Amino acid sequence: MAFTEQDVKQLLQEALKQAQSEPDINETTQKINANRSKNWVKALAEQFQKRYEGDSEIRVFSKTDPSNRKDFGLNELLHDVLVCRVGEVESFVHGKKLLFIKEVLWQVESEFAHNSRSTLLDFNKLVLGSGKNKLFICSQVKKGEEKSFLSVLQPAAGYCTGDVYVGMIPHPARWVDINNDVHLWVFKK
Repeated sequence: MAFTEQDVKQLLQEALKQAQSEPDINETTQKINANRSKNWVKALAEQFQKRYEGDSEIRVFSKTDPSNRKDFGLNELLHDVLVCRVGEVESFVHGKKLLFIKEVLWQVESEFAHNSRSTLLDFNKLVLGSGKNKLFICSQVKKGEEKSFLSVLQPAAGYCTGDVYVGMIPHPARWVDINNDVHLWVFKK
């Protein structure tokens, strides 16, 4: 399934709306924001699952989804969200079905820190993989500062395989008091 830039933006908007609909639990602002961030990643993974629904070769890995645990022994694989195509092989001794990853479709990282160092450290994870598409989500910056912020990510994006999408959404601390637009940029190969 090919995604257009508009498809990616819509996926982000729907994930944000879904995450924002979750009730806030915890008492401190820090814990509320951490929980919102967790809900964001969960909603994002669920939106990818909806897009690939019905394709039995596609797996979506994320920390909060245990559906891959039986076959892979884990929930999360290298990234906040990983979307991949799997293949099958028989085990050497007992002939049991084993799954392997044959193609990475999406590598997704999310980082809401307000500084470019933390953002770049998380962005570096996208350079490590062979995914056809990379998606990095971060906090929105002040209007007019987007290009400067993206210029910090651009050199690393140049070393990524595939297309690199950068989505900016409001920081979880600001979800209740602002217009929640999603901004999207693409570094094309």
